Amino acid sequence: MEAHGDEGMKEITDRRLELALEEVVECILDYGQWPRKGRAQFDLYEYLMEERDPSYALEMYVAAMSSNTRAMEDRIERERASVEAILINHLQGSDMVADHAMDTWE
Repeated sequence: MEAHGDEGMKEITDRRLELALEEVVECILDYGQWPRKGRAQFDLYEYLMEERDPSYALEMYVAAMSSNTRAMEDRIERERASVEAILINHLQGSDMVADHAMDTWE
């Protein structure tokens, strides 16, 4: 039987890509970059500066400085959900996510 050289290669399943995307986005939202440590392949600060109105950042800063941060909890959650959706849309199908899916194959 002739070997074609790709029998040992594993396919990345759609589920593995979905999980990898979730892990990458969660890390970016929690730590501001991907990967969490080392040289950033994706920097949330730079991305948001290019893609979002800077007034959002100022609003969140004001909320963080407020003595009544609980009053802004709903706004913060809405903004986090919005940025998460933007990141998912932007990173879906990216090489970075595919590489993570391959690296974490079990």
